[in-house]
Amino acid sequence: MNNFLISLLLPLILLAGCSQEGVQAPLELSAFIEELKDNGVDGTLTIRGPVNEDMEYVAEYAIAKYSSTRIISLFKCKDAEKARANLEAALKNPKLSGQASNGTFIMVATFYPPDEEAVEKIKAIFLAHEFE
Repeated sequence: MNNFLISLLLPLILLAGCSQEGVQAPLELSAFIEELKDNGVDGTLTIRGPVNEDMEYVAEYAIAKYSSTRIISLFKCKDAEKARANLEAALKNPKLSGQASNGTFIMVATFYPPDEEAVEKIKAIFLAHEFE
């Protein structure tokens, strides 16, 4: 039993040092993050490693204004084709909303309680943005 608990906790401990909370946005995301802030969507950025081999990294933007859960996740894929394939998987997840792709990026929102109006506003900003 102790070995089982250790095997569960060890990866979590090792992964705790893998995120970069409050870091500066990668160059291709910095203008989008500024655009969110200009539209009143202020938050904290965390950069994580990829969740699969199609991706370069995951950027999580936790919106600070609310005590509820409001997270925008941006997945940087290696190319637009991989982004479209991963978007199809994201569309099947009922816990996510606002799923969209723009070039090599996928955006998903995790809002609890749900707020479709806010998600649609952020999705519109994402889709209109020109990523470099």
